[in-house]
Amino acid sequence: MTTYKELFGKYVQNVSSDPTSTDAEGQIWYNSTSGTFKTAYSIGAWASGGNVNTGRYRVGTGGTQTATILFTGKVNQSPVAYSSATESYNGTSWTTLPASIGTARYSLGSAGTQTAALGFGGYAPTGTPKVSPLTESWNGSTWTAGGNLNTGRFALAGCGTQTAALGFGGYTPSLSAATEAYNGSTWTSVNSLNTARSYISGCGTQTAALAFGGSNPSLTGASESWNGTSWTNTPSLNTARKYIAGFGIQTAALGAGGNSGPGFATTTEFYNGTSWTAVASLATGRRALGAGSGNNAAGLVSSGMISATNPAATTATELWTQSVSVPVAGSWSSGGNLGTATGLAGQVGTQNSALSVLGTPYNSPTISGTTQLYNGTSWTTSPAKTNTKRQYIGLLGLQTAAIAFGGENGAPLYALNASESWNGSSWTSTSNFPTTVAASQGVGTQTAGLAMGGTYLVNGTVSWNGTSWSSTPATLNTAGPNGRCEASVAGIQTAALIAGGSDGTSPPYNAATESYNGTAWTTVNSLNTARTAIGGAGTQTAALAFGGAPAAPAASVTGATESWNGTSWTNMNSMTTAREGNSGVMGTQASALQAGGRTPRSTTTVTTEAWTGPSTTLNYKTLTTS
Repeated sequence: MTTYKELFGKYVQNVSSDPTSTDAEGQIWYNSTSGTFKTAYSIGAWASGGNVNTGRYRVGTGGTQTATILFTGKVNQSPVAYSSATESYNGTSWTTLPASIGTARYSLGSAGTQTAALGFGGYAPTGTPKVSPLTESWNGSTWTAGGNLNTGRFALAGCGTQTAALGFGGYTPSLSAATEAYNGSTWTSVNSLNTARSYISGCGTQTAALAFGGSNPSLTGASESWNGTSWTNTPSLNTARKYIAGFGIQTAALGAGGNSGPGFATTTEFYNGTSWTAVASLATGRRALGAGSGNNAAGLVSSGMISATNPAATTATELWTQSVSVPVAGSWSSGGNLGTATGLAGQVGTQNSALSVLGTPYNSPTISGTTQLYNGTSWTTSPAKTNTKRQYIGLLGLQTAAIAFGGENGAPLYALNASESWNGSSWTSTSNFPTTVAASQGVGTQTAGLAMGGTYLVNGTVSWNGTSWSSTPATLNTAGPNGRCEASVAGIQTAALIAGGSDGTSPPYNAATESYNGTAWTTVNSLNTARTAIGGAGTQTAALAFGGAPAAPAASVTGATESWNGTSWTNMNSMTTAREGNSGVMGTQASALQAGGRTPRSTTTVTTEAWTGPSTTLNYKTLTTS
């Protein structure tokens, strides 16, 4: 009898815990802890990508998941609008390129790569003829006219490369089964599809293609395989659809979205060369979306129409990844409670080594000078108190080396300019802040810090050199008449980030984000949720913003968490306890901390939550005899 070792080159191992290396894919092991045989296998999933700049549908595409081109399309149904724009995608964001395609149209065939694409056929609403035979090629910077199709048509499919493409199906304006092959300059008619249809999808190469779905004129799930000479019927899609996005190769293809009747589908099906199987669905049901680019393990879809009653196109992009490694969403978990409930405090450090200073209950006449230390499990109250008791304090540094500045003492002075240094066991007064300030934010270290915004500082920026404070010429772009208070911050003295906040009075709060390069502030993409009193963690290019108070309803708080990748904010899982955050940088994007805060604004809490960022794990399966 042939053994598993002889077939796969490895013995069935006996292990107490499941392996974590991707080498485990396809292997079988015995988990002695659970008493089961297990394996790891690849699985596909969709994730959000960067939005296109011009939402449209019935577009042309080419390329891979991290290097895509998108062109032409219909922008709106009513009033009717069309696009000739060209955009490129780098795996994170879309850029509108200066060169537009020569003839604006939609429902064209496409093929090729980001720097060598091909668009052919389509419907040109202002052209002659409207059912177009035109071919245009893209060299990475400009579009050039190529040889015309023998049969002008729209709603056709395409695949292959710029110099070895295949176009099939479509409207002429009657249903077409025509297939043509392109050699870089001319099209040649070859054997037709077995089933004439329009709004068809396809993928593969000029000599090994797959055609599926469409309308003939009713919805069809028919699938056909091309061997370079003729088409052969293959098993149909499980869900008949038209306007599907398709990508991959002939024996490993994906079809996503489309029309499955009156509704717009989220359905995704995978073809393994023998049959179609339903896999993970799109987040957004849509039709006439970007035809897809990539392979069966890493693809992309973009744009499309999301509703028959809302004719405007979506800008959404979704990324398909198939891997034995599957994503695990970031999440918050409970930590040790503070010894003293606090809000409006300053907090800095890491998830396992944090410092919480001062604070007060909402509108309380009693302001705490308490210093609390966290070791990753529990908080300890230090016998050392700050020399000046205050709330709305600014704080920067680490658990054992921090600077506290400004704040508010309630009465009679309100905003303060006092500054103090913490060495891990005691507080020492240092040179005063240049102005009285409250609800300012700080980043950096005890020897190289940066303070920004706050009531009375308005939109100013102040630097700390370890001995003294000095105002900088850099000013924030977004600040109200009373400054910019209680924002989320991240980074260091020469590379900082600030997001959200208020002008220190009342709503509306803002979502503005600004990035600092050591000299000047630049406005970048905003938070998804405008709010104030937000916690912060991380760096200028990998930050986390959490909690806060939105503008409405009045006195409400949120646990909303957003992650910054240097370009845009993405919503993450919220904190279990919604709260207003505290000032300062608490950890990293992957490992942050939030302690205390106001829940709602009239109540303070002792609860602590620890953030664990997104990660991956293997896709395990327990083997059974059934």
